[in-house]
Amino acid sequence: MSGKRFGWILFVLVLSLGVVGTADGAHRLKWGSTSVRSGLYANTVAMAGAVNRAYPGEIQITVVETGGYVENLVRLQRGTIHMGPADASAGFASYKGILDFEGRPNKDLRALWGGYITPIHILTTKKSGVTTLQGITGLPFALNPGTTSGRLIEFFFEALNIKPDYKLLGLGASPDALKSGVVQGWFKAGYKDAAVLDVESALDINIIPVTPEEVKKMNEKFPGHGKSLTIPAGLFKAVEKNQLSFAYVITDFVRKDVPDDVIFKIVKAVWEDRTNIVEPLKTLQAGNFDDLFGNAVKHGLDVPFHRGAVKFYEEVLKVKVPAHLRPPEM
Repeated sequence: MSGKRFGWILFVLVLSLGVVGTADGAHRLKWGSTSVRSGLYANTVAMAGAVNRAYPGEIQITVVETGGYVENLVRLQRGTIHMGPADASAGFASYKGILDFEGRPNKDLRALWGGYITPIHILTTKKSGVTTLQGITGLPFALNPGTTSGRLIEFFFEALNIKPDYKLLGLGASPDALKSGVVQGWFKAGYKDAAVLDVESALDINIIPVTPEEVKKMNEKFPGHGKSLTIPAGLFKAVEKNQLSFAYVITDFVRKDVPDDVIFKIVKAVWEDRTNIVEPLKTLQAGNFDDLFGNAVKHGLDVPFHRGAVKFYEEVLKVKVPAHLRPPEM
């Protein structure tokens, strides 16, 4: 085999591994995100921008539009992106190879930080008369397949033996279906979500609270998948007093094979610019995204940190990373 051909094959192999050290010394990485129509796409852009500004010529991150959080986990395992946000419980399922990731464990999955917690509002129309979760059985209910919140709501209702009359709709079509009466229930993730405000401007709705017992049942059937968050009175017109909401945690995952020093610098850049990153998005503010390490412990992150992240937290923040968040290779 000629030296030229061998060199080309080696280059292709390096590309397939994902992290490319170029002739100029820069590490070029792809950070998966969501649809550009989502406000959280802007969050990924903000984080990537913070890293690119902090380490010009060393790290160059390109944000990649994706179909969302479940897709990001699939892309991470296939190596078509290096990092990306996902629901922490789905990340746990992918890491362990359980539930909808049965038989496909991704033991190379690592976490960057704790992320943030955000509620999933479960809505019914006042006209339906349904004010409890159990009342949703048989109710025409919009389901958004392929979305993280849709995945969780299906699991949640299954754990509680709730059987809605699901209507499979897109995120954009669901509010209109509620307004027109095609469905009488829906769900939407996000703290003070614009779609919920839009629906509430057109008709009277209920935002149904959950109980600790219901969340416990979720975790018994689907380990690591039951989270909750208290939302305050007045968040929407339908929320007349503080109430418990079903919730989930969004964090950013990364491939194990990204070099430790690169991850250290990425976490450092996001930490140092965390105030500016959080400021534009109420969801991140309410979910305390800026507590990068604390949220991992508080919200029960079940996927270990990348070694570079552990190094940052212990050497810079001077905290002790618990054993379950230390990767097996340490």
